[in-house]
Amino acid sequence: RSRRRPAGWAVFRCARGRVPPLSSREAAADEKLALGTGFMEYRYQELVGGMAAGLVQDALLHPLDVLRARLDTGVSSATARSAANPATALWCEAQSVAAVDGMRGLYRGYTLCLAASAPANALYFGSFKASQRALGDTSVPATGRDFIAGLSAECVASLLWTPLDVLKQRMQVGPTDLGTLGATRDACRVGVVGLWRGYFAGLAVWGPFSASYFAMYEGLRRAMGSGDGATEASARQSIPAGLGAGAAAALLTQPLDCAKTRIQVGAVPRNLGLLSVMRRVYVQEGAESLWRGGAARTLWLTPGCAITITVFEAVERLLR
Repeated sequence: RSRRRPAGWAVFRCARGRVPPLSSREAAADEKLALGTGFMEYRYQELVGGMAAGLVQDALLHPLDVLRARLDTGVSSATARSAANPATALWCEAQSVAAVDGMRGLYRGYTLCLAASAPANALYFGSFKASQRALGDTSVPATGRDFIAGLSAECVASLLWTPLDVLKQRMQVGPTDLGTLGATRDACRVGVVGLWRGYFAGLAVWGPFSASYFAMYEGLRRAMGSGDGATEASARQSIPAGLGAGAAAALLTQPLDCAKTRIQVGAVPRNLGLLSVMRRVYVQEGAESLWRGGAARTLWLTPGCAITITVFEAVERLLR
């Protein structure tokens, strides 16, 4: 007759050598709480790390995001629009917003970010790591694996990020007293689907950004001697790798971001696509308008990428 053993009996028997120990795969599964099975497995440490990363980034860099949105959509001040270069335009617009609305003007839409950015970043980093694991046993080269994982993370997380961007950017470029409810009503004039306006345009911008960012980030980590890009890295490696990859990816996708922002805030007709908006801006306002928000975008994303990846890896390592 069999008898039920206490919960620690298997461990006790392993210690005495009576049964083989858990395999490395079983041990990893035993130590980590995971959501989902099969192709995509989300681990709670990575989800919490992503949430923390998003909150820290928004607290520190939200004003630069406000200035980027205003410069991209053409609602910036006359001095900013006539500036000779993106850096001067950024400085002029920062002075203009601060003079009219004070610091409050530089944090338009921040309350919404506190509520929505954390789960969106959790899904983003969790999806990247889950995709990376799913591709780990394939013949795909490391750089290709990181590129695909970054792209898939963006596709999944944009389901949450798109409504956040639509509402946040309308608040950033609209009147100072425009709140979340007002921005929601404005976006939903065509129905709830209005909250996802620009989803595919966003993927055209952020998909290449995330794919190239993670491929460059993991490649820089490997070049700095951390071995396989999937292994943990110290802040000494994460910060410079995040800075370099973030700056390059931000500059490469700036003209696309300008067009995407105009689509999401309703500054162009609804029937225009991403390339059509870029062509329209180029013809009517000149090429400089496509790059006017470049300095703000680079100064927002470069430290932002370094901060988020460093906080994410630190929190994930702490909870492991």
